[in-house]
Amino acid sequence: MKPCKRIEIVIEEPLARRMEQLLKELGAPGYTLIPRASGSGDRGLRRADEPTGTSTNCVFIVAADDPDTVHRLVEGIRPLLSRSGGICLISDAQWLRH
Repeated sequence: MKPCKRIEIVIEEPLARRMEQLLKELGAPGYTLIPRASGSGDRGLRRADEPTGTSTNCVFIVAADDPDTVHRLVEGIRPLLSRSGGICLISDAQWLRH
């Protein structure tokens, strides 16, 4: 196993394509997208059953083992999160390389 950072980004689902583009532009080594996430936070209840998706969140998960990449990703997505809301969580993880 290899130590890495797990970056989790929760944003409104209508912004998912923009986040995908941004992660690619910033050189993310890859990502997992979990659509239709629901929950509650400072913006109130987020439902995953609304047809338009305007009250639905999605979650991106990125594993990065290079500190420069982590910094570039975090600073690169900050402006989008500042404008539109959402959260970014960064934690230590272990990457099982196969």
